[in-house]
Amino acid sequence: MKIHLNIFLKNLCLNVKYDKNASFAAGSTFPDFMVSVISEDSNIIKNINPGRVSMKMWEGQSSGNRVPANVTTLGCSKVKDGKDEGFFYFRDKMVPERVGTYSIQFAFAIDKTNILSSEQIVIEVVANDPVQLLPESVPATPVVSNVRTVASRTLIKDLCLHIKDEYNNRTGNDLVGKIVAAIKSSSEEDTEIPVFQGKVKTIEFPFNRGSAEIVNLVLAENSPGRDSTEYILEFEADLPALAKPLEPYRLSFMFYNDFKKQQQMATLTRERDELSKSIALYRNMFDTTEQLITEMKYQVQEAETRQSHLKNELKKHQIDIPQTSILQYVDSFIKQKMLEQEGVKKSPRRACTLSNYPKDNQDILGKIAHLAQIEDDKAAKVISWHMASDMDCVVTLTTAAARRIFDETQGRQQVLPLDSVYKKTLPDWNRTLPHLRNGRNHFRPIGNPVFARDLLTFPENVEHCQIVFGMLLGDTIIIDNLDAANHYRKEVVKITHCPTLLTREGDRIRSNGKFGGLQNKAPPMDKLRGMVFGAPMPKLYSTLSGQIDLLQQYRTAVVKLHSVNQDLHLQLQSLNTPEMQKRKQELAEQEKSLKLIEEKLGICTFSSKVSLTDTLKENLIFMI
Repeated sequence: MKIHLNIFLKNLCLNVKYDKNASFAAGSTFPDFMVSVISEDSNIIKNINPGRVSMKMWEGQSSGNRVPANVTTLGCSKVKDGKDEGFFYFRDKMVPERVGTYSIQFAFAIDKTNILSSEQIVIEVVANDPVQLLPESVPATPVVSNVRTVASRTLIKDLCLHIKDEYNNRTGNDLVGKIVAAIKSSSEEDTEIPVFQGKVKTIEFPFNRGSAEIVNLVLAENSPGRDSTEYILEFEADLPALAKPLEPYRLSFMFYNDFKKQQQMATLTRERDELSKSIALYRNMFDTTEQLITEMKYQVQEAETRQSHLKNELKKHQIDIPQTSILQYVDSFIKQKMLEQEGVKKSPRRACTLSNYPKDNQDILGKIAHLAQIEDDKAAKVISWHMASDMDCVVTLTTAAARRIFDETQGRQQVLPLDSVYKKTLPDWNRTLPHLRNGRNHFRPIGNPVFARDLLTFPENVEHCQIVFGMLLGDTIIIDNLDAANHYRKEVVKITHCPTLLTREGDRIRSNGKFGGLQNKAPPMDKLRGMVFGAPMPKLYSTLSGQIDLLQQYRTAVVKLHSVNQDLHLQLQSLNTPEMQKRKQELAEQEKSLKLIEEKLGICTFSSKVSLTDTLKENLIFMI
């Protein structure tokens, strides 16, 4: 079935199939969505450009079918052959990384202005597997000493730890256990490890419903430890119900033996923390800008490739695009092609003037004369005449619908219910002509024989129409003239049964061999009183539709390329603005200041595997 998408399609719907029992874990992959466009008569529409079908997703739930501005649009892949023709698959699409309610809607672009949308699918994205232990807010770097004052020995006053997945979503609400706090050195050679109050090496805190509250974690008075040394406070989760252990949360702190020195170093440490945060924010901003420019360059490359591809496709249609005034030329050409198409559409062509039966019920397909079209005039005349007794018959899907028509017309209307057809005796639509049976060409025919059914095109209900005409026409063959028909029959009966033969000149040889007489000669076309199969839209119409579609796609590609090039140019210009240069200078000055403060701190990390600065960076990344 050939569909011209430039014609506005009415009464369509989108059918979406997916696993409705699937769960949606943050950052995982959606189940496959299978989408098809369903026509008014419940048939799947085929030969649709996959680029017209899209998946839209946004956070939250919209009222009605309104789609918000911050929507993410995803493309699809289409299975082109076999039983999946007409289905569009959305595979390997990523579930959002943030927990919450999301809406999904599929769309089919009928044309530039008409969009067919599916019902909105509302999903709940839940947290993924627990992987890490993180604080609710990033604490400042503790600076402590082993003096008598409790405040100077307090590592943590109050800290809330949560279990989170790899996307920073809280999870593990059903887990119960404990958090074990311990102090470790960044060097295996260090034997002077500070201890907690009570001279203990570890302290346990209860863990319940995904959280643990760490309060009043204090060092022991006169605790061991090297002066001016960085140590690591490690919190490890002990949760029996969890199969895979979590990554511990580590917090670096500075230890001093002298109270006055501790106060001085605490001030420097606070300055360093603030500088480190500011530097991390600056670097994050510059990295984001660099990533944005990289993405823009990729978009420009994609747009150039798309435009080049469409330009080559237009060349195949003998359409050359100039180097200048492209949009004006394309708009003018589209207008010209649309006028040509309208002229073809309005040009006179053969039409069936037999009144059709009202299709006020989805079980009514209509009269046989309206179900098929034939391009060739001679074939249309002889096939219409051959089927004259059937042309007025109304085809229904069910016997119940046929019976209602019979009753409404007091039995005057012919009806054919398809649920009463014995389908096993229907001819194979792909069967070869009799002289080619068993893969052999038994003789060389003359007169261009072809199955009559192969000359039919069906505007809609293809599968049902194949049943109707397969039953009524069977293996009837069309051939040029009576001499060619007689030659064909004489040779075919030597090897197999010969079906009815119709000639393009209007003769008929019945399957029993009988021909001649008025009952086997088709009258002139005007004698058929309009009971003829109509002619399909000329092939030129389809050609023009394809050209218009390509030109419209090319125009969109040109506008897209100009837009992304302009965005990239503006973004590159922003790198050299006075404001951006000032930020770069500020970053350099802050990095220099940080280096001086770290020299003053004289941090002793014993070739640390996890430095204070690195830990702070990790926490900043989590915070951002």
